[in-house]
Amino acid sequence: MFNFERSGLSQKLTIMSVLSTGSALLLVFVAFAATSVLSHTEDAKQQLSSLAGVVGNNSRAALQSADRQQARQTLATLAAEEDILQAALYDGDGRLLARYASPRLPSTRNAPDQLGATATVTNVHAERSGPPWAPALRVYRLLHDGDEVVGTVMVEVAQTRMWLDILKNLGAAMVAAVLSFMMALLTAARFKGSIAEPVSQLMTAAQQISRGQATPRLAHQRNDELGALIDSFNDMLAQVEGRDAALAQYRDQLERQVSVRTEQLEKAKNAAEAASQAKSAFLATMSHEIRTPMNGVLGMTELLLASRLSEQQRHYTSMVKRSGEHLLVIINDILDFSKIEAGKLTVEYIQFNFRDLLDDVDNVFLPQAQAKGLRLELDIAHNIPLAICGDPNRLRQVIFNLLGNAIKFTDAGQITVKVRVVHEDAQAVALRFEVHDTGIGVSAEARARIFDSFSQADGSTTRKHGGTGLGLAISRQLVELMGGAIGVEHALTQGSVFWFAVNFDKRRVDIDDPSTATQGLRALIVDPHPVALERQLAAWRISCASCGATDALPRLRRAAADGHPYDLVLLDMEQPRTSGLALAAAIRADSALPATRLLLLATERNAADSVQQRAAGVAFQLIKPLRDCDLYEAIVAPLRGREPRPAAVAATAPPVSTLSAGNTSAARARKRRKVLLAEDNPVNVEVASAMLEGLGLEVSRACNGEEALHSVQADDFDLILMDCQMPVMDGFAATNEIRRHEQQRGRARSLPIIAITANALQGDRESCLAAGMDDYLSKPFTQQALGQTLARWISLPRVAPPPADTPPADDDTIHLQALDNIRALNPANGDALLERVLHAFLNDTPGQLHTIRLAIASDNPGQLRKAAHSLKSSSANVGALALAQRCKEMEQLGRNQTTAGAAPLLAEMERSFQAARQALGTILEREI
Repeated sequence: MFNFERSGLSQKLTIMSVLSTGSALLLVFVAFAATSVLSHTEDAKQQLSSLAGVVGNNSRAALQSADRQQARQTLATLAAEEDILQAALYDGDGRLLARYASPRLPSTRNAPDQLGATATVTNVHAERSGPPWAPALRVYRLLHDGDEVVGTVMVEVAQTRMWLDILKNLGAAMVAAVLSFMMALLTAARFKGSIAEPVSQLMTAAQQISRGQATPRLAHQRNDELGALIDSFNDMLAQVEGRDAALAQYRDQLERQVSVRTEQLEKAKNAAEAASQAKSAFLATMSHEIRTPMNGVLGMTELLLASRLSEQQRHYTSMVKRSGEHLLVIINDILDFSKIEAGKLTVEYIQFNFRDLLDDVDNVFLPQAQAKGLRLELDIAHNIPLAICGDPNRLRQVIFNLLGNAIKFTDAGQITVKVRVVHEDAQAVALRFEVHDTGIGVSAEARARIFDSFSQADGSTTRKHGGTGLGLAISRQLVELMGGAIGVEHALTQGSVFWFAVNFDKRRVDIDDPSTATQGLRALIVDPHPVALERQLAAWRISCASCGATDALPRLRRAAADGHPYDLVLLDMEQPRTSGLALAAAIRADSALPATRLLLLATERNAADSVQQRAAGVAFQLIKPLRDCDLYEAIVAPLRGREPRPAAVAATAPPVSTLSAGNTSAARARKRRKVLLAEDNPVNVEVASAMLEGLGLEVSRACNGEEALHSVQADDFDLILMDCQMPVMDGFAATNEIRRHEQQRGRARSLPIIAITANALQGDRESCLAAGMDDYLSKPFTQQALGQTLARWISLPRVAPPPADTPPADDDTIHLQALDNIRALNPANGDALLERVLHAFLNDTPGQLHTIRLAIASDNPGQLRKAAHSLKSSSANVGALALAQRCKEMEQLGRNQTTAGAAPLLAEMERSFQAARQALGTILEREI
């Protein structure tokens, strides 16, 4: 479609000429046509009226005498006019007296016999008649005799000739208009070039300038506006050329400066890379040099705390351990921050058990909170998947940073960790973590910068509470690397709320074939309503049976005796006359039963704490109603630190069926695992040896990699702990030689080698794994961390629990089996561990009773339930069964949302505690 705005200047001038000239000619033609039609019509009417007057005057005598013959003769004289179609003469009453009709007149158009009222109203009346293709004009004229009308004459004439004349005139006018229009176009075409050509020259010159081409000045001899425009353009062109010359000069100068700066930057870049390499080397050296003595300090302190010490010695040693751990936290923060600055901080993507991670949080920070008199609560939503995919170590680090800060900056009150599902679908789940505290809070100004590096709320924070100010900055980097967000909010009453949200992938049960990992397993369901569980386990091809709590142990024993033991036992927490936890403890204590995975099913997460679960041998506690993904994960997931790696077990433990009576002693001797410790630092040798022996392992030592290689060739070991940096031959070279010898001898199984190194920078773990090592443990490490790492590769010796029928104390106040269970947790220094546990119980219980008393006074059933539950757990752990039973009853009151009857029950609890305190005091004096 034509667009006037986008057309060229020449087109616009032509269009303007056409429109203006054409419009004018069209108006003139229309006016001429209208004037011609009107003038011809009026002339015809006047002529016909005159003719009618002449006929009327000639017919007066005929009208007066009503002589029709004479009237017809008078009208017959009109035959001489070819255009007259008909004529008629009427008397004074409007009756037809005589008529004349031309032969060309159709019979259907004869004059009427009687005039209508319209024809007698005016003196002369004209009207059109005939069809459009044969137009005619009819005139009526009245004849008067004085004031009296004596008759009327009607004459009708054809107008075809008149319209032909009009059309001839209009045709001549049209030809004249077309000729005028053509002359106007020729004139416009002749003169438009004088306007369009200078404009075109200006456009061409502007395009040349835009392309950077040389443009000559535009010459002209005009004195109009276009001439002024060309002069202005020439002036602008001169200015542009001058500026281009100046810019070219500046560009040359800038290029010289850039060349110099580039050379300087290249030198600075090389220096920065060298400095970065030196920094990385320095960090690696610093990490190793600091962590090596820290391993000795913390390791020896841990071993020292496990020995017999006086209260003052234990206090001093604990102070040393806490200071060392605090120093280690600062070192880790600095190293993590250096990784962030270098852009080398990364996250893993692995599957992990979310509930185990929460247990780690609870186990690490509950003692710290209790030491400050704080209440630590984990408020975890029940709909969180058991197994998710992500980076558990980085997630744990963020939670530890936030929770550690909450404990550090809170002097009274409570700390709550909340985990909620923000969004969930079949593939992923978004979790929001919140840490609520009642501490000093964070001001609005500080909230804007608290996640920056080396930043804390105010200058006094570091002096009062310590820290580097890097924890939150590192947490923000970690959360953002995991694709999440982190922030802080002001609490409603007191303190602050630190939160972060991260998306995790879920392990789906319905992908592939889930029954592949579960087919052939046998399960026993101890649940009053087993139908739903039976249906789900059958879908995974698990052979299952169900029974009551009283029949569970006999059924398990019969299955074991028949050679078809159950692989899995699902225990409902609520059982008649007992509990699922107690039944799990009885199953674990029965030496006639093989190792069976125990799953505890409860309606809420706090049914049993992590200590009670471990003591009873419970693998996982699942929340009802069960989700398929959680149940499946609990069945197929390996237990942390409880089950050996299948490959290692198959290679190190001979089948039971091959052991005969003749080699029973050999089997007993081989049951004690043998570990080679390759370490050159004497302090670290002592620390690691004591930890390994405390785990029930036999230890052989090597001072360097060459000695380790000779020891492996001369003896048989179950596992090697290999330091990476040693004289003569380092750990990497020794590992390569060990792997090469294994290949030469065609061994199907590789000996597990775990790297122990003080290096903790990015790439150290990858370097160890690339050298052929199987796992990585960073110094300094605790005995628990060492045990968990070893348990992934070999089965650690387990101290058998005391028989289930161990009699209680004579006064029936303390159950001695519980005390023996505590000793069994540390075979080397069980008495020292028991002493610490009993002192902690005796010191903590009065505060718990006081909390219960306050909850009763304030009518707070929720607080009553929490305090009673916590005291129930600790009482059962030390064997104070009477007190634990009273706590259970008190907890039930809290669950029922009432405090009625709690006061007398509290009095019984206090009496039970006094009795337990006396019994435990006697045990401390007599046995420890």
